[in-house]
Amino acid sequence: MEKEKKTKKRKRIILQIVMWTCILISVGTCTRYILWVLPRRPKPNNQPKYSSKEESYFKELEKRNNWKNPDRYIYNINGKGKPLPNDSVFFNKNYAYSFGVDIEDSTTFFSLPANTEDTIALYLYNHVVDRTPQLRRIEIIFNYEEDLDERASIGHSRKSEYAVRGKRLVKLKHDME
Repeated sequence: MEKEKKTKKRKRIILQIVMWTCILISVGTCTRYILWVLPRRPKPNNQPKYSSKEESYFKELEKRNNWKNPDRYIYNINGKGKPLPNDSVFFNKNYAYSFGVDIEDSTTFFSLPANTEDTIALYLYNHVVDRTPQLRRIEIIFNYEEDLDERASIGHSRKSEYAVRGKRLVKLKHDME
């Protein structure tokens, strides 16, 4: 009889130890998730809001040149100019400013003057973008999508890259695809 009581008591103690171990592991896992994983999840909209200068300049470009959807994308870069995998934008680290425009007709796209990108990059750098020492690169991209038929299209783009050296912009490359 006494032996049965001891084995029942042992089983209950073992069961309690297993139960408390499971509870502690689950609390530890939840705490780790809350403190480590949640803050590092990508945010749906990681871009800072447009400044008033950006909004007015983009509206002016839409009216004056009949361009659609002038937009910008800001991302952090490393010392070699490669994008960092981080989803958030930090202005206290090196970053790049990418400006893009969709053009709807081929005549406008193929008749763009050769120095259009230079003009836009200089204006963005001198009047729109805050000249922080962390701004390292400006990209200007023009996109045009040509519809071949109802199920096929081909994309064309013009891209120019500029590096910020001191307080000057230096053109790195110009691509036309």
